[in-house]
Amino acid sequence: MSLRSRFPSPGALEQNTPLYRNSAAPRQSSITVISSNQLQAEAVARIEAILESVLDAIHNRTDLVIPYRSIRSSSVSEKPEDGFVRFPGRTAQEAKRFEALFRIIELSHEALISGHLITKRNIYYQNVDLFKSQSVVDEMVDTLAYTLGLGRGDLNIVAAAKGLISGPIDLIMRGGETIRCTQPADGLLLPMIQTIEKVDLYEAEWLLVIEKEATFRTLAAGRYHSMSAAGTGILITAKGFPDLATRRFLYALQSARPELRMYALVDFDPHGIAILRTYRYGSKRLDHEIESKVPSLRWLGIRSGDVLARDRPESGQDGQLPDSQSSQESVSFSQEESEGPRPYKRVRTQEARDPDDSVLYLTENDRKKAIDLMTDICQYELDNYALEQLQELQRMLMLGIKAEIQAVDDFGNLAKWLDKRLKPA
Repeated sequence: MSLRSRFPSPGALEQNTPLYRNSAAPRQSSITVISSNQLQAEAVARIEAILESVLDAIHNRTDLVIPYRSIRSSSVSEKPEDGFVRFPGRTAQEAKRFEALFRIIELSHEALISGHLITKRNIYYQNVDLFKSQSVVDEMVDTLAYTLGLGRGDLNIVAAAKGLISGPIDLIMRGGETIRCTQPADGLLLPMIQTIEKVDLYEAEWLLVIEKEATFRTLAAGRYHSMSAAGTGILITAKGFPDLATRRFLYALQSARPELRMYALVDFDPHGIAILRTYRYGSKRLDHEIESKVPSLRWLGIRSGDVLARDRPESGQDGQLPDSQSSQESVSFSQEESEGPRPYKRVRTQEARDPDDSVLYLTENDRKKAIDLMTDICQYELDNYALEQLQELQRMLMLGIKAEIQAVDDFGNLAKWLDKRLKPA
């Protein structure tokens, strides 16, 4: 039985069922206030201090100087070595960098004073000749935030939203609008956390972060969030590698409602575990983004124990499957969020009809990624969660296999597997 056929159609549900489970009587409000960003006033003060120092330098006819501390592992070359960018500078490149950085500071100040958000993409397209590429804007914005000891959102600069949310949760926006996340049926684009004043979680007992967009949309369209045997919940996806906006939303919910159980559902492969770790611990490149880490997030699956009963797939040449068969759909990696160089993309393939079709051999790229992850994990003190991740990576390498979420799908019915694991212990 497929997941879609398990539930009534969305239209029938809207007409015949309440928004949440067990709600014959009027439900009690469960409104949680999302604290406003207290650092924006600090951001304005720090930016204006830079602007005042530039004006003083002009008045005194000395070099114009902007502080600039490079983020470790940044991919952009020709970074200043002494922590400053000067104008006119020692080289033409430094003068150009000063001009570009000053423009970002100016736009950030305007956004903070007006109370509006500006996207990094909009910054680039307003000044294409100045920045030359989007990656330059990405690097400069994050480095400016790092230099000022702030997060990117504290500058009112954001990336374009890509996360999706579905479930019985209302978002009360700072402008007064209320957004109900049950519509559209297959997910709503997640607004920036800076624009949300309150959330009404109704009777939500759990929140599930899903790696795959296709899996998210199937569960959302089937209204699993409202029909689960584990109670009412919320579904979220960042469509692969987590963007900062989705991570900040989860952080805000974790801070406001620490009793809400949060889980992650990712592939049993090195990229899935990397995605899990980014949600929990943040990324190396954006480690200064403190309000984007969700240490309470639990690993729901899938693990080696979920797939060991499956038969191993038939291998291709050299005992491995080609990279083009490594995933049901591509995972979006963003240079601005990633922990290192941009990895290869896993290519979209047809949806598996049998769970065994989703159990694959590790590629050489997978093995390298797994070893890199293990090295990274061992650099820190191992808590129980990190130790479990390390053990699962070791088993993955020993078995030589990986598996997609569909490997635990009972021939199309993932709901049964989720019901067992989402229930509180």
